[in-house]
Amino acid sequence: MSGVAGKPVFSFGELLVLIDVDGVGEMSAPLPTPVEASALTGRALRGTAPCVELHGPCRFRSDLYAPPRTDLVVSPAHVMLSITQFHDEDTWKTMFEWVDGYLADTLTPTPRSGARDGYREYTGQGVIVTLGYTRPNVRLDSRDLVIEVALRYDEVALASVRRLLGLAGDAQIAPPGDGNWREVPTAWPLHLECSRHRDTVRFRFSAPHHDGQTSTANLCEEWCWRWLDLCAGTVIGHHDRVQVSWDLPGLGHASIVRGDCAHRRDVHELHIPATWLAT
Repeated sequence: MSGVAGKPVFSFGELLVLIDVDGVGEMSAPLPTPVEASALTGRALRGTAPCVELHGPCRFRSDLYAPPRTDLVVSPAHVMLSITQFHDEDTWKTMFEWVDGYLADTLTPTPRSGARDGYREYTGQGVIVTLGYTRPNVRLDSRDLVIEVALRYDEVALASVRRLLGLAGDAQIAPPGDGNWREVPTAWPLHLECSRHRDTVRFRFSAPHHDGQTSTANLCEEWCWRWLDLCAGTVIGHHDRVQVSWDLPGLGHASIVRGDCAHRRDVHELHIPATWLAT
């Protein structure tokens, strides 16, 4: 099958099969759902339905080589596959050629692709794919080599915010600029409010936390952080959870305010430009 401009159809599932991941079944395009990806890891979904993600290692089919270590995260708005702990450089080189070749065959490089070492970005067919990597060199052990593939929807920023916070596509988000908080309905099991102050729209979301469990508010904060990091084009090795502010090319400034989890509730805020509401 052919996609845009005669290119083959991009499929994350096909990419997984190409690198010999076991248990790949039918997946939605362009991003799989957490439920669809759950068979890949054998791990239970994190969160409280429908606010869930899949997080765990993939299995490889081949017994011809020592498989590398994998970590797969599938959320409502992004997918990230990290491949590390390679047994040797040849395994890294072969897998990198498969991944990069498949992305080049099915998608189109963006203007910022290749501008920095260890970073490529492709787009097309409703998806943006980031490929981060560390090349083999004489100073690195093969166990320190990395291939990181991340997917997010190629859509206006507000549409992704709706996915991250469980907002219906037709839900009205037009807070007056008085700074007051107003409740917003969400499909996720959390309390969501919205306000506007000058040129910034703020979403505050909270949920109870329990010992040893991840609250829905914390999941949403993780998703927002990862999505903003991907939008900013952070290269491999520089993802830092301490970061809470991003200047996004062509989109403006966005930030996250993390709460102190007082009174056994996790409370966080996502701040976005008010101009996103006009898209």
